[in-house]
Amino acid sequence: MPRTCCLPSAEQRTPHQEVACSECGLDPICQVLDYAEPGSGIPEGILIRRMPIPRGEMLLAYNQPFRAIYAVKSGSFKAMTWDLSSSERVVGFFLPGDLIGTDGLATDCYSYSVRALETSSVCRLEIEALPKSGRSREAIQDALITLLGQEVAMNHMVTTSLIQQNAEQRIAAFILSLARRSGIRGLNRQELGLSMSRSDIASYLGLARETVSRILTRFHNSNLIELRKHLLRVLDHGALERLSVLSE
Repeated sequence: MPRTCCLPSAEQRTPHQEVACSECGLDPICQVLDYAEPGSGIPEGILIRRMPIPRGEMLLAYNQPFRAIYAVKSGSFKAMTWDLSSSERVVGFFLPGDLIGTDGLATDCYSYSVRALETSSVCRLEIEALPKSGRSREAIQDALITLLGQEVAMNHMVTTSLIQQNAEQRIAAFILSLARRSGIRGLNRQELGLSMSRSDIASYLGLARETVSRILTRFHNSNLIELRKHLLRVLDHGALERLSVLSE
């Protein structure tokens, strides 16, 4: 008999997982700044740690002038753009340890808007103020190169894992991508907070909301995953891997 599936909604909260500094994408530059701890000599405002962001609040807006890079310490965010009909399109999700706003280094403005999906916290690095940190230019540049290199590798992993042909493959790959990202950041890769709504997932994957709901329910009833309120538990990684493979 199929199990009852309680699908998550945007209103339900996800578990509070805080990424360790050593596992965070911002860590290369934080090491140079000694994490702005007391006694580090770092002027106030260059690195602000654990800024609380309420659920639903905009962290940054499309085309806003670039000033800072953010790292998700806890919680989650979605990145959005708008199409010609002014309909929202979700272009990404940010989880603990992920960096937000690095695209602004090249364009001097942000290329998407970012909203908190739940009560979250971020660390904020003020880029223009880095020369005032008292650290050598060489150390700062080396740290930024390392940071950006890691960011490119992470983005490549996320992008390539979601280039799938059909809806079932895309959703299987999406779940696996969330699990891998959590594992890379030292967090639980079996139990995942699913703070995004089915509509958000559908927009991101280019699917209908009803399709996402139907396939998640099918995965749940087939014992591939367990969905219970705000939690998604991965039960069968191998089966999801097989489903996510492109057919020839």
